[in-house]
Amino acid sequence: DSDDVSEVDARHIIENAKQDVDDEYGVSQALAHRGLQSYYAVAHAVTERVDKQSTLMVNGVLKQYQIKGLEWLVSLYNNNLNGILADEMGLGKTIQTIALITYLMEHKRINGPFLIIVPLSTLSNWAYEFDKWAPSVVKVSYKASTARRAFVPQLRSGKFNVLLTTYEYIIKDKHILAKIRWKYMIVDEGHRMKNHHCKLTQVLNTHYVAPRRLLLTGTPLQNKLPELWALLNFLLPTIFKSCSTFEQWFNAPFAMTGEKVDLNEEETILIIRRLHKVLRPFLLRRLKKEVEAQLPEKVEYVIKCDMSALQRVLYRHMQAKGVLLTDGSEKDKKGKGGTKTLMNTIMQLRKICNHPYMFQHIEESFSEHLGFTGGIVQGLDLYRASGKFELLDRILPKLRATNHKVLLFCQMTSLMTIMEDYFAYRGFKYLRLDGTTKAEDRGMLLKTFN
Repeated sequence: DSDDVSEVDARHIIENAKQDVDDEYGVSQALAHRGLQSYYAVAHAVTERVDKQSTLMVNGVLKQYQIKGLEWLVSLYNNNLNGILADEMGLGKTIQTIALITYLMEHKRINGPFLIIVPLSTLSNWAYEFDKWAPSVVKVSYKASTARRAFVPQLRSGKFNVLLTTYEYIIKDKHILAKIRWKYMIVDEGHRMKNHHCKLTQVLNTHYVAPRRLLLTGTPLQNKLPELWALLNFLLPTIFKSCSTFEQWFNAPFAMTGEKVDLNEEETILIIRRLHKVLRPFLLRRLKKEVEAQLPEKVEYVIKCDMSALQRVLYRHMQAKGVLLTDGSEKDKKGKGGTKTLMNTIMQLRKICNHPYMFQHIEESFSEHLGFTGGIVQGLDLYRASGKFELLDRILPKLRATNHKVLLFCQMTSLMTIMEDYFAYRGFKYLRLDGTTKAEDRGMLLKTFN
């Protein structure tokens, strides 16, 4: 059984690695490096050169570092190993995952089913990337009550390659999804599983069957034993069954009597380093600075925006008069003003710097003064009230004239609402995506924009 092969091979590899790195400080750096290379070679004993993407991948070409990532993922498969693809955010973990699936379908005749578990906020983007890169792959986006019911017959018949779903439905609908014998289980943003009490991990290990498992994360490897165990418990559940056994296993060099010992900081660091080396064959992480030659040059400009006359008046008045500070009537139990008040004041100052009309009463006052109805300022008076908006009004028309598309990120939804009024005034076509956007609408928004 391939499950058993994977666990037995992994256990043998890890045991050898533990033996190899126990005496790390007793050998030269060169010998230690050679030992790690040897250890990696044993883990990835079955080699297969991968120098191009599957013909099932269309509408784009992988970069060279992504081809190397694909080769590593294929090596995991060939050597019965599970792993963690931990490339820095922005290096294309989604695309490399699609590349693996299409490669297995074309070259290994593994047509699935592949289970991909993602946060709700990224599910529509995953679906979009499959449509773009691998339109021939039959995928199911398993979400929302009506859609889930409609897909049940398709799931039972097995007429699909990939199922995309969320953490919530993996738990809620395990009575349906766990009945399928998955070929591969892939979890996006796997760092969320670092809590060893994570219900998702418990449900996956208890109810779901998949001989291959892959975690995707953009965060560095954890430096806490319980968090490392949580990740390993998902990848190799029969080896790393309990957190306490895991800690005892890696504490062994310091517990000569077999009893639990309290480790000092230096000993703990040594164990963490040891564990990181043990994990090396199971983890791939590249940083942008390491592959930047293969990436388009990033050009970043930080532009200072002078405040409008209205912003300066409001800002100085708040600083001088402390308008948003408590007047002393709101005290904590010790009779002192709380931090919350100060933080609130800073937030109000940020709002002024963005746009004064984020304060409704200010906009209402000016709309009445300027002769607008409904308490809403429009036209020139809308964007001239903010230095940032004045700058945008100089930049955006030029970008539109040259057929550019623009992404604008806001930390406050109320500012987005003001921007919508500005876009309507200038006749700009726009789309809005925020926390209130329904999951089923996100994919259409992304598709429309792209």
